[in-house]
Amino acid sequence: MSTNLRSTIQAQLGWTWRDSTGANVVANSNRLQLHQDLEDGTGTHQADAVWDVVDQSLTAGSSTTFSLDALARDLFGDTITIALAKVKAVLVVNKNTSGSGHMLLGGAASDEWYAPLGAAGDTLKIMPGAAVLLTCPQAGWDVSAGATELKLAAVGDDVTFDVAIIGVAATS
Repeated sequence: MSTNLRSTIQAQLGWTWRDSTGANVVANSNRLQLHQDLEDGTGTHQADAVWDVVDQSLTAGSSTTFSLDALARDLFGDTITIALAKVKAVLVVNKNTSGSGHMLLGGAASDEWYAPLGAAGDTLKIMPGAAVLLTCPQAGWDVSAGATELKLAAVGDDVTFDVAIIGVAATS
């Protein structure tokens, strides 16, 4: 089967801030944005695999671990498994809009994949209604033996979340 992937990594933060200093009004209206198109392939600024799950739920105190070298999903009436060699982008969205149910990304008990976090055991807190986008579109973060497990945990309350991962598939 021949595949082709075109993907976009995009984020934007915009603002208008006004302040009065005496009779003068000072305004700062600006935005910071990231827009990176990834072509199909395995090199710099390229990706050839995508995996996602939507509306996943975790009860408070529970966790799930995604094996980046064996990401299974149902697609077009069949189950496929994607084995990643590199991760170019990860997006995690905590869909809770109220309550105290936040998520922790990272901290798997074994074979932890912590490349974007810095060191084994490091975690990133994702608050209700928040999203985290981690990107490395040039070289990507390696997925290798002993570093394959991406853990998500629910803390304080039940959580509903989405995850999307763009990367380079391992060759067979």
